[in-house]
Amino acid sequence: MELPERLHHLVSELGDSLVQALAEDEHCRDLAIQIQAMGFGLVLILEAAPLKLQPLPGAPPLAPESPQPFSEDDKRLMKSFKIRMD
Repeated sequence: MELPERLHHLVSELGDSLVQALAEDEHCRDLAIQIQAMGFGLVLILEAAPLKLQPLPGAPPLAPESPQPFSEDDKRLMKSFKIRMD
């Protein structure tokens, strides 16, 4: 699945806005400083994923899906957001 350029831009802009909002919040800033003082870095990760349809009211519940390995499209999408698979 190729990530639409507009979606990539919106998610990136949202990430920047969230980081800025967290940096401006005194409590969040203090927590980040405490974590960094312990020798750890912080990373904010956002994921844009297609929504799964939910059953209509009164319809039987959807059967749980078994976990599937990541497709090549999934891996490309995660790489575009600099998501590592370790």
